[in-house]
Amino acid sequence: MAIDKRNFPGNETRDPSSIANLIYNEKSGSQKNTEVGRKLIALPDGASGYTTNATTSKKLPKRGANLAIYNNAGAVGSITVGTNSPVLVSQAVGVVQASTEGQSVGIACPPAQWTFIACGELDWVIASAATLLVYLIDDATFIRQESSR
Repeated sequence: MAIDKRNFPGNETRDPSSIANLIYNEKSGSQKNTEVGRKLIALPDGASGYTTNATTSKKLPKRGANLAIYNNAGAVGSITVGTNSPVLVSQAVGVVQASTEGQSVGIACPPAQWTFIACGELDWVIASAATLLVYLIDDATFIRQESSR
C-alpha cells in the first residue's frame, strides 16, 4: 500500500514543536494570527511561459499544490482539478467528471471573490472561463508517494 506524504525540499530539519514559539508574540502575550497574504505566482503554460488563464487544462508543477483563484466576473465560475487520465475537462459547478471516482468536480468560484483550493495529489487544473484568474500559492513543500511497510 502506498501513502502520500508532504515533504520539504532539501535536507533541512524542521522541528514541529517549535511552531508554538514561532507564532507567539511576546509583546501582545498572544498568538500572531494576522493574515498577511500569500505569495502568488502564475501557472506554467506548457510552452516555457506563464499564465493565469486555465481555460485549457494546465499541468501543475508538483503534487500538493495550492491554488488561489480570483473570479473577475459577475457570475459564478468553476474550477476542476484532477489528473490527465482521463483527460481533464471543465465541469459545471457540482458536476463530477465521469471515471474520476468523484475527485474531478466543478468547484464553485463566487463572483468577485477569491477561492482557495488545496489540490492534494491532483496535478491538473482547468477553469470554466478566462475571467477565473488562477495562481499557484508559492510553497516549497510537495507530495511524494512513498511505499508503506
